[in-house]
Amino acid sequence: MPDSQEWIEDPRVVELLEDQMDKKDVLIFRELNKDGRISDTELADRVGLSRTAARRRRKMLQEDGILEVFALLVFRAANYPYAEVHISYDNHATNDEITAFIERLLDEGLVYEVAECIGEYDLLIRVWQSSLSSINSYVRELLQDSDMVDTYTIVPITDSYKMFHRTFYRPGEDADDAS
Repeated sequence: MPDSQEWIEDPRVVELLEDQMDKKDVLIFRELNKDGRISDTELADRVGLSRTAARRRRKMLQEDGILEVFALLVFRAANYPYAEVHISYDNHATNDEITAFIERLLDEGLVYEVAECIGEYDLLIRVWQSSLSSINSYVRELLQDSDMVDTYTIVPITDSYKMFHRTFYRPGEDADDAS
């Protein structure tokens, strides 16, 4: 698999991270991004801190909402189709209706991202299901009867080369051989 850590060494990335974190916190983030399951003792060794200091900093980053350690389901590798859905609101939708609509989407287990947009669409959601026809049915059921939605477009994803700063494989490689 290609090295997925090169992005964090990019000077532009480091500069942005250091706007919110000091150098030790950036090192902690980098190490946890490589392996979120490492012990505080190993983390401390890798970043040059005591175990207590490393744990305190990691917890502070997590409590401040800057850092979250999570598992990532790689839909393609697990043979689950997924899609983006571009949504345009009805022109008469109120802010309260938009907020309630987004809250409803946040509670949907098959919706794994909800993001507001500027431009042609107002909202982007990403969904997954067992098949493309199931995605179509699910999205239709989710959106078609909503007074909030003027139009929506389902865009099935055929390949994801990179997600959450993880490069899965490069164009031209066989995805099954890269993992």
